[in-house]
Amino acid sequence: MSKVVMSLPEGMVKNCLIGGGISLLSYVLLQMLCALLVDRGVLGLEQLYPLVCVTAALASFLGCGYSVLKGKGASMLPVPVVVVVFLALTLAASIMTTDTVQIENGLTGLGLSMAAGGLLAALVGYNLPKGKRGKTVARRKRRK
Repeated sequence: MSKVVMSLPEGMVKNCLIGGGISLLSYVLLQMLCALLVDRGVLGLEQLYPLVCVTAALASFLGCGYSVLKGKGASMLPVPVVVVVFLALTLAASIMTTDTVQIENGLTGLGLSMAAGGLLAALVGYNLPKGKRGKTVARRKRRK
């Protein structure tokens, strides 16, 4: 094995794959909700692409949030890995269902939305209280 794979924290690959799956599942469910809202006439068809970007960011936030919370250390390394897994799964699904995937059809905005959701999860996860996982501070005994 390469040195990079051997130096990864234990369980990170599993957490990243589960986080990518959570992202994909929540993305599909949110897209179904958006399609229902458009079908019922609550939202117009012109609002569909912004909704796709918002749901991609929210789904990425949920998947990255899972991997950040399950991570044992203070490393934010799982966040970009989850975003890449989520983007790869989304691209694989779109390649299987369409003939071509074009950047002009909004792929850049979708990828940036996924990255923004991951960045937000990393910022929120970094600012959470560490509890006993954080820095260890030696306590001094008070002498009276």
